[in-house]
Amino acid sequence: MAIYESLEKSEIRAFHYKFLGIGCLAWAFNAIAVMIISYALPSILKDWNLSMEASSLIAMSHYVGMFIGASFCGMIADRIGRKPTTMLAVFLYSIFTGLCAFAWNSISLMIFRFLAGLGTGGIMPVLSAWMSEYIPTHRRGRFVAILESSWSFGALFISIFSWLMIPLYGWRSIFFIAFLSVFFIFLIKNYIPESIRFLEEKGRTKEALCTLKKYGFKVFRGKHKETRKKVSVKELFSEQFLKRTIMLWVLWFCIAYTYHGIFVWLPTILFKQGFTIVKALWYTTLITAVQVPGYLSAAYLIEKIGRKPILVSYMIIAGIASYFFGTSSTELSILVFGSAISFFNLGAWAVTYAYTPELYPTRIRGTGTGYAGAMARIAGILTPSFTAFLVSSFGTFQTFLVFFIAHFIAAAFVLVLGIETKGRTLEEISA
Repeated sequence: MAIYESLEKSEIRAFHYKFLGIGCLAWAFNAIAVMIISYALPSILKDWNLSMEASSLIAMSHYVGMFIGASFCGMIADRIGRKPTTMLAVFLYSIFTGLCAFAWNSISLMIFRFLAGLGTGGIMPVLSAWMSEYIPTHRRGRFVAILESSWSFGALFISIFSWLMIPLYGWRSIFFIAFLSVFFIFLIKNYIPESIRFLEEKGRTKEALCTLKKYGFKVFRGKHKETRKKVSVKELFSEQFLKRTIMLWVLWFCIAYTYHGIFVWLPTILFKQGFTIVKALWYTTLITAVQVPGYLSAAYLIEKIGRKPILVSYMIIAGIASYFFGTSSTELSILVFGSAISFFNLGAWAVTYAYTPELYPTRIRGTGTGYAGAMARIAGILTPSFTAFLVSSFGTFQTFLVFFIAHFIAAAFVLVLGIETKGRTLEEISA
């Protein structure tokens, strides 16, 4: 019997909820670090007299950092552990997002955003993989989906905070909030242990057993699995995992392109359509608020109907809503279709983060999840400039027509290449 089976046979208890609570806080502030620029950009554009194309470089710099962070943090986590990698990521996104308040021109802001991106890109694949390795099969999807749902609370918080603070104190004031998240390093260090599955995979049996006992897990004796197979990126393209890798890369690229293309630019798009900055931020806040029930609906359904049905249906509905948002000409239609995109796109995100680490074995789980996340960051790098070009050259309808198509491409790849993981252990899925 392998050591990890002690985790599978465990009931959900205080330890799991503590892990979830700390993880959700770190995830929510990660959302703040990513989305904060979308609320500051309209004011930055005005204060520094920047064009949309120039301001898009500021947004893009963060995604370049996220791409590097997602690519390398996943591999680092598979070599030195989930815990130190997550702590490093939190440090990077906290400090450098806060330092954006002191930026003196667009170049300095781009540098701070790039460095913060190393952390925001790195934490998401590693933390979701880490949590999936601790939660028993029957609750794994729901816990990771709830972890991802905390993104919506962070996004909603920074939306409301920006709406209140920017008109009174200017865009610099909102960046100081990021310094508070340094405290999460202390919480992670003291209250969340290294992954048992990772320790077992690395042959650190004694440490794994001590961790189980320390945190009150019942230890089932037997033959322990001890493997030290080298982590290899090539394994992602082996016959066993190739279809999964292709499906995940397309899914992550498309869902990130649509989300960041819509929500990073939404305040600016509304501002360019003639709304005041205050009203543009307020409408964005209302639409962002709908992310919360979208996430929670997916968290509720994920263990009832499975990963594939939710991903396919939610992406299709979000695509349809994107088409009609592009045709919207009234304030009511903007709110209705914008809210529909928010609900279903973010619900699909929740399932994506739960689904991705399930599709790879422990030895390459961080690497596989990280590279899938890196595809999202490539989309993030392209999205600011491409969306700015579409909006400036063709207008809102053509821009959202592309979002409509991207949603449907993702749904098609999941439908054809995806496998269902509901009710299966991580080891069964990767066998």
